[in-house]
Amino acid sequence: MRRFPTLMKKICIVTGILSGLFCIGNSIKAALKKSTLTTFVEIDGVDYGSFDMIEGLDKFARDGFPLSARVSFETVKLSREFVTQPSLYLWAKNQTSRKFGPKDIHLVTENEDGVVVSRKVLQLCQPLSWSVESSNPSLGGFNEAVDLAVQKVSVF
Repeated sequence: MRRFPTLMKKICIVTGILSGLFCIGNSIKAALKKSTLTTFVEIDGVDYGSFDMIEGLDKFARDGFPLSARVSFETVKLSREFVTQPSLYLWAKNQTSRKFGPKDIHLVTENEDGVVVSRKVLQLCQPLSWSVESSNPSLGGFNEAVDLAVQKVSVF
């Protein structure tokens, strides 16, 4: 008879420990949830919306200049799927056809709460190419991409 209450106590203790670990495990999962970051492009104070992929920033040294000493610029590619956000087409067309001087492009990265986590300025940029492709014809989606000649990258 004495054995039954002792066994029940052990079962209750083990159940309590497992419940506590389960609760702790759930809150740790929530605390380690991967943050969603969104990068917006601004040129001359105009917001051109968010871009999904930015390639080529790894070609710049910590001082912001290209890693290769033999080049004065590196190519950075901005791409995204878009439907309603302003396109970079007019900006790229005007830059190439009217021969405006190089422009600074601001990349502002925010987390899901809208808090700015980083700011980069692509300095002295000229568009090299702009393209749009159909990504999923059944959904009507498009991929927009622009290649930029960038002379320096500053981080704020």
